[in-house]
Formats: sequence, structure tokens, C-alpha cells
Amino acid sequence: MEQEGVIKYQQNWNPSTDFPAYDISPLIAYRNKCFERHWIGFDEKYDIGFGNISLRYENHKQFFISGSQTGHLSELDATHFSFISHFNIPQNKIDCIGLTKASSESLTHAAIYELSESIKAVIHIHNKRLWEKHIHRLPTTNPKVEYGTPEMAQEVRRLFDSNEIKDAGVLIMGGHQDGIIAWGKNFEIAFDLLEQL
Repeated sequence: MEQEGVIKYQQNWNPSTDFPAYDISPLIAYRNKCFERHWIGFDEKYDIGFGNISLRYENHKQFFISGSQTGHLSELDATHFSFISHFNIPQNKIDCIGLTKASSESLTHAAIYELSESIKAVIHIHNKRLWEKHIHRLPTTNPKVEYGTPEMAQEVRRLFDSNEIKDAGVLIMGGHQDGIIAWGKNFEIAFDLLEQL
């Protein structure tokens, strides 16, 4: 947890609200639901937030994501999200627009959106009990690979190409303690996958 929330990519941040008009109310609603379940939140021991959530923008390779270090807030509004306008996974770079910087896990979300245009929503939670129960039982990333890196994005692609996560909609982050990611064509599906665990 000591490294949780630390941004490891190069971020070109435009601190403004000059991004596309779009209904992000489902994103806000499900982020707040995750907070209520303590899947997204704040670790007082390490003074750092954990977990994040994102929504694809139309059919583009662009998305809205919860801002870095917003885990301590019980409810978010539009000012607490960032719009990822461009990303380059091999170069470890993103361009984002918003009043808060994008989540440290933005590249992993980007990698999941690249898997299929049908993926519209991604939820990254932390839960120690579920992580310990399902690690290496469900598709699991290499424990040596850290979160928020191009290598983690490559792990997502590796699991997809090997058919391990093509239909699963969920993976365990082996090198990111307590980290679990779920996705789907909407938040209802992704959230339900997590509840089924």
C-alpha cells in the first residue's frame, strides 16, 4: 500500500473543464456505490487513496476516470473526474483534462478499453478477503508486475490473448495487493461481477 496512488506514467495534464459534454452520472453513481462498500476509499495508515472507476467516451479510445487522490471523499461530482483524451501505452504517457489529475491506474484502464469496443465501464477495487480468496484461481497478472505501468497493461493484453479473460470480465492484480478489476458493457455488469465474487 505504500506505493498505492503514486502516478508512474508521464501525464500531460490540462487543469480545465474543456472536455466533451457527456452524461457521466452512471460513473458518479457507481463510484459512490463502490465507496459505500469500501471497495474504493482511503487508507489512513498510509494516508493514501485506493481504487478507481472509469467510463468510455462514446466509441472512442477516450474515457473519463476518477481523479487521483479522491478516495477519501464519500461522494464525487464532475469536478473529481479527469478525461483521458489520448494515451500511449508503450511510451507510458497520457493526456488528460480536468480539475483533478487522472488516476494512477489510468494506463491499465486504457489497456482494458483497447481489448474490445464493447467494453464501456471499468471498476478497480481493493478488497483483501476477495483478493486472497481468488488470487491464482481467477485470471491473475504476474505478481512481479506493478500497477500503473506499461508492463501491467501488457499483462492485461497477455491474459486476453491467451483467452484467460476474454469472457471472464474480471482479473486479479497479482502484484498489486488487494487489487481486483472488473469490466463490462455497462456498470451494472461490472458491478455485478464483483458482487458475485
